[in-house]
Amino acid sequence: MKKIIKKIASRDLFRFDVKHFLHFFVVFTVIFVALSVIILQTMTSGIYKSTDESIEKLVKNPLLLTNLALHGNNSTTIFSDGSVVNQGNASDSSSVNSQISIFSPNQTVILYDKKGQILNADTNLGTATIADSLKFNKSDVGKISTITIKTASGESLLYRTKTFKVSFDKNITTNIAYIQLFVNVDQLSDSLSRSQFIILTTMVSFWLISLVASIYLSRWSQKPVLTAYEKEKNFVENASHELRTPLAILQNRLELLFQKPTATIIDQSENISQSLAEVRNMRMLTSNLLNLAKRDGGLKVELTSVDQTYFEKIFENYKLLAENSGREFTSSVNFKDRVKLDESLIKQVLTILFDNAVKYSDTGSCIDIKVEKTGQSLVITTSDNGYGISNDDKKKIFDRFYRVDKARTRQKGGFGLGLSLAKQIIDACGGRIDVQDNHPQGTKFIIKLRA
Repeated sequence: MKKIIKKIASRDLFRFDVKHFLHFFVVFTVIFVALSVIILQTMTSGIYKSTDESIEKLVKNPLLLTNLALHGNNSTTIFSDGSVVNQGNASDSSSVNSQISIFSPNQTVILYDKKGQILNADTNLGTATIADSLKFNKSDVGKISTITIKTASGESLLYRTKTFKVSFDKNITTNIAYIQLFVNVDQLSDSLSRSQFIILTTMVSFWLISLVASIYLSRWSQKPVLTAYEKEKNFVENASHELRTPLAILQNRLELLFQKPTATIIDQSENISQSLAEVRNMRMLTSNLLNLAKRDGGLKVELTSVDQTYFEKIFENYKLLAENSGREFTSSVNFKDRVKLDESLIKQVLTILFDNAVKYSDTGSCIDIKVEKTGQSLVITTSDNGYGISNDDKKKIFDRFYRVDKARTRQKGGFGLGLSLAKQIIDACGGRIDVQDNHPQGTKFIIKLRA
């Protein structure tokens, strides 16, 4: 088993954590073992139930058993010592005959005296002689047990048996003290053996299947961990890469200052200005990274009821910012009822989309934000006629640190974190954000929220 696990684990296709695999495999093993034990115990106890019930019925009439042991179905029994047992009138005989149907050829009765000697020694179980095969034991009296008797040919016969003490009426003279009833259960035993084999084979088959299932589950359970690990790894690598560039620029600028220690601030104003710009970029980057880290810990959405004025106040500020940057901004809010949303989170998303529209469009371009209620959904559409996004880039723009044009984005001061943060917020609010082309030119972001 260890060799198989190592062989499977060595392949990239079936890589899995042995600890998780063993955890699942042990659980499956315990389940199948417990299930097998319960089924086999239930079958073993249940298969002899009807036989034991027949035995209990027969032992209630010792006269019937005695008669059958010596002379079959005669109404009068003559024992080997010459004594006679009278079973009574016709009504009693009728009562006895009604129970004879319980008795069958696979049942045998042995009679004992007080010393445990067999009285009907000529009775055979199969071809096995009773006197040679049985030993009376008082400790077995009153108990139903299973015994195996070997015949002269070496064949083993299985019986369910019960020995019980008898006492007859005073008018009956007999030296019978104990009666032992045997019921052959070879057929039941064979049936039980076949059933046990089928059950065990089935359980072993499913146990082997559980081996494969354990491998699958161990790999499946690792997927979220591996995904989170890859995201964290990429996050650290990208963050390090983004920080390395401004740090290198800042270092070079500061080194230039040391090369000219007598220079005035005016002389080095360009180096100082560039250094401050990179410091601002680093501050913005670290602030975004902290926001993302907080969002990863889980967003707490606090819904409040708002009306049109909530959006109109936000858009008034956007209009001023657009004018200052040489863009035209238009907006429309079309819904009458109040809607429920998280004011701070939705404002943050709108700011990210507006900021991107400004960054990725030229001076004189138009930015439009439309808010409307459609059915049970609040739809927010942000459109621009900027540079646009290719179909390949549309699939990745919500990934962290992904930028369509890195050179242009770095020049504009972007880090590729805004849209990732926006998608996290919309997902947490139970909404959806999509990106489309804005014909004839530009990009359109569509947000749908439950109203």
